[in-house]
Amino acid sequence: MSERISFVIPKQLRKSLRELQSLTGEDQSTLLRRVVDKGLTEARMDIAVERYTKNRESLERASGVAGVSLWRFLDELRRRNVALKYTAADAEAEISRVIARQDH
Repeated sequence: MSERISFVIPKQLRKSLRELQSLTGEDQSTLLRRVVDKGLTEARMDIAVERYTKNRESLERASGVAGVSLWRFLDELRRRNVALKYTAADAEAEISRVIARQDH
């Protein structure tokens, strides 16, 4: 279900939105939903990468925060030149999870 919200935007942002509307032909609501969705997706990824690099989340949990697969998250870390923090214990735990999934 949709919920209506309203907010005030600066004139420059409004101008940019009008320019995008003229380029896409989308109505204001559709364009804003698309832009907000893209921004939220990027924000989730930024937060997940930050939490991973500050050791607040494991690799697997950080991919969950980002809302992407582990492989997609690994690609993003590589793109951002973020080194993996992967220990032997992490590898053993991962192998155990894979084996357990195959047994079921």
